[in-house]
Amino acid sequence: MSSPLVIQFRRGGVSRDVRLMAATGALPLSPADQVELLFLLTRDSDEEVSQQADSSLEALDQALLLNVLKEEATSADVLAFFGARASSDEVQQALIRNASTLDETVAILVPKLTETNLEFIVINQTRLLRHAPVLAALEANENLNSDQQRRIKEFKFDFKLDRPAEEAEPPPTEPRGLKKLDLGTGPAEEEKLPRSTEEAAELYGVSDDDTEVSEEEKAEKKSLIAELSTMNPAEKMLKALTGEREARMMLIRDRNRTVWSAVLSSPKMNENDAEQIAKMRNVAPDVLREIAKNRMFVKRYIVAHELVKNPKTPHEVSSKLLARLKDRDLKRLIKDKNVSEQVRRLALKRTRTNK
Repeated sequence: MSSPLVIQFRRGGVSRDVRLMAATGALPLSPADQVELLFLLTRDSDEEVSQQADSSLEALDQALLLNVLKEEATSADVLAFFGARASSDEVQQALIRNASTLDETVAILVPKLTETNLEFIVINQTRLLRHAPVLAALEANENLNSDQQRRIKEFKFDFKLDRPAEEAEPPPTEPRGLKKLDLGTGPAEEEKLPRSTEEAAELYGVSDDDTEVSEEEKAEKKSLIAELSTMNPAEKMLKALTGEREARMMLIRDRNRTVWSAVLSSPKMNENDAEQIAKMRNVAPDVLREIAKNRMFVKRYIVAHELVKNPKTPHEVSSKLLARLKDRDLKRLIKDKNVSEQVRRLALKRTRTNK
């Protein structure tokens, strides 16, 4: 599944400076997210962004790229993109052996394949039956050895696939069109900087569940708040991905979806962070929705419990997680005036069902 940050870029409304930074490939993302995001940005209608993303993809470490192309979770569009430009045997093999690679992409790849890689096509009878242009492209490849040619003839005879040449569907020469995207339009980002130190402190300040802190810690918080309040969205996104926990727990409250999405996509994000965020009453409901989508986080009971208790959690999320709660926690929810009436009613119904 794509990270929240990649999803936000796909949704649109991301400012140009943020897209241009992402197109450099400098963001510390997982290999799969990095490849998916750069591929998305190659389709940006802004030529500078798309060209930078294309250059970054070309410069990717091949071992890293191969691992992504072997994953069945990699999107068919990403696989098609690399299928159209694949030149090395290793990349071609990763693509043709991936069950998620579209038949159309394989048909485009076949004319480029060596004898060794053609074998993976010859033995895949399901694909040959499913998509005639793959078979047509295979027969036209001069790199087939005599044994492969014999097996193709036997395959066609067994499945009665001999058709006059004029009736055969010709193999494609280009991948399906991937139109340009205006990634700068979409749900508007909140770009407005805090107008004062007080407003910044209110936005990024101490959360409801923070305990007493020392004067030294308070000074550090104020310094960090002052730093964040002057950053543009691109700088905050980078801070959200790479910063220390204190900065990330502040930026999760940012108004800009790209910024808080970056916090959730940070390689430093862990279950303890998810637990703290699940308790926050000053984050956007969509932040809590994204936490709930992450199986690694919600399999931890305390995270699921805190999400249900949080009045900012969307009702459909709370309702689903409530089924996991223990009776003692359900009984406390029934009496908790901070949660919605709907959640309390569901908790009461659940306790009666459990008897």
